[in-house]
Amino acid sequence: MHFPPLPHLAKSLIMAVLFGILGYLLPEVLSGSAHLDHALLLGLGALAGAWLGALRRGEAGIAEPSAETQTVFVGNLAFKASDEELRELFSPYGTVQASRIMRDRKTRRPRGFGFVEMPRNQAQRAIRALDGKEFHGRRLRVREGNRKDERDVNGAD
Repeated sequence: MHFPPLPHLAKSLIMAVLFGILGYLLPEVLSGSAHLDHALLLGLGALAGAWLGALRRGEAGIAEPSAETQTVFVGNLAFKASDEELRELFSPYGTVQASRIMRDRKTRRPRGFGFVEMPRNQAQRAIRALDGKEFHGRRLRVREGNRKDERDVNGAD
């Protein structure tokens, strides 16, 4: 069983508690007396908070990690390429779960490479189709990405 990362779980729990309190207090504020069952409202508020937390994570593009997910390295990217353009480039080959162009930490300028995450079988098809393809005037280098824990200590592939 896969559990979400702790920060996301904590945010969802905090939202659930806040909405639960709101659901408990709302009848008091609106009518001056409790006509509805407070336990029912507390439960509905908690469910609404958890649902909104999950919805917020989905909007941010955070996909649940899976053994079936493949990270694809995309090299020789033009500096004018964006995360969204990278997503659009890979989307005809499958479901893009995440795309990101790496940037220099100090200058925030693109470094000329990025990563795309998608289901393994779709990623393999995208790699075959896009390796060597011209994009923004440059020939892409598209390969299977290495996970951080698969690299050696010096960061070499």
